Amino acid sequence: MDYNELSDKAAENMRLALPLMKRHGVPMTPDNYAVWYEHVSGANAALSEKLSALLADNPILTEAQCKSLYAQFFNIENDRMEVVAMRQELANLLREVISFVYSTAAHNDKTNSNLAELLQRIRHDMTPQDLHEMVEQVMEETRQAVSSGELLTERLNTAVSEVQTLKKELDQSKREAKTDTLTGLANRKAFDELVTKVTTDADSSGLDVCLLFCDLDLFKEVNDKHGHLVGDQVLKVVSNALKDSVKGRDLVARYGGEEFSIILLNTSLQNAKTLADNIRKEIAAKRIQRKDTRESLGQITMSFGLARYVPTEGVESFMQRADRALYMSKRKGRNCVSEAPPPVI
Repeated sequence: MDYNELSDKAAENMRLALPLMKRHGVPMTPDNYAVWYEHVSGANAALSEKLSALLADNPILTEAQCKSLYAQFFNIENDRMEVVAMRQELANLLREVISFVYSTAAHNDKTNSNLAELLQRIRHDMTPQDLHEMVEQVMEETRQAVSSGELLTERLNTAVSEVQTLKKELDQSKREAKTDTLTGLANRKAFDELVTKVTTDADSSGLDVCLLFCDLDLFKEVNDKHGHLVGDQVLKVVSNALKDSVKGRDLVARYGGEEFSIILLNTSLQNAKTLADNIRKEIAAKRIQRKDTRESLGQITMSFGLARYVPTEGVESFMQRADRALYMSKRKGRNCVSEAPPPVI
């Protein structure tokens, strides 16, 4: 195995060992690092088995357990005999730590400079104690880099939280931009977007889409007689009735003034007609009173125009047919449901 391969292996072992030590509450000392470096390298099955057994009982290791592991699996006399190998390993390790710190978001010039200085201080006459002290310094620099990384992570998390808050505000703003302020229903913009989308989808999938245009009959008389505030009260009552009559997948929108629209998905023409007639009857049965005087407003009625989308006819044709059906109901005397004839394609 050449130097580059040894260097890559040392780097990989370091990147594996440091997060594991932190996760299991192991102080970053030279002795502890030796244990975990040996463990992640896979070179000592007995050590790894012992570690696994300890962690099975408690994921956080005590100081006594850490010392016991080092005493059990590392022979101090052998360490002294391998000073040369350790010195080379330390040089390799320092290079990889420098690379690690430099490549992470925790990198700063001071940390990188300190590690480079340590690398230059490696000498041929170093004792095991010298090596021990140098490793301790390496670990301290690494701890500071990890700590800086944690601070950066905290700042990033704060930034993410701020972005999420901003996204919620933007989503709320988008919802408000597509909501009618008086009735709480979808507005014309939301209706236009959805009707365009569902008709496009229907062209390719054959999805059943029906459209209802509905308009309050003689609503101008209500406004003229009782005023616009009472008229707004009527609009709110009717809006709630429309909204309560459909399923969550359908859309009820205030199309403009006293005119409303309902997009019905996966609904046959016959079922849409039945629904429209039920809504018509419910509204006609209501007896709305002025809130201030309790005066009855008399019978409030609605007229309905219904169309079923025919694939490839296009959204403009679809809406025009529903609109013409609504005026058919008006000409018939109001308070009824009219069905649009199929398009000429």
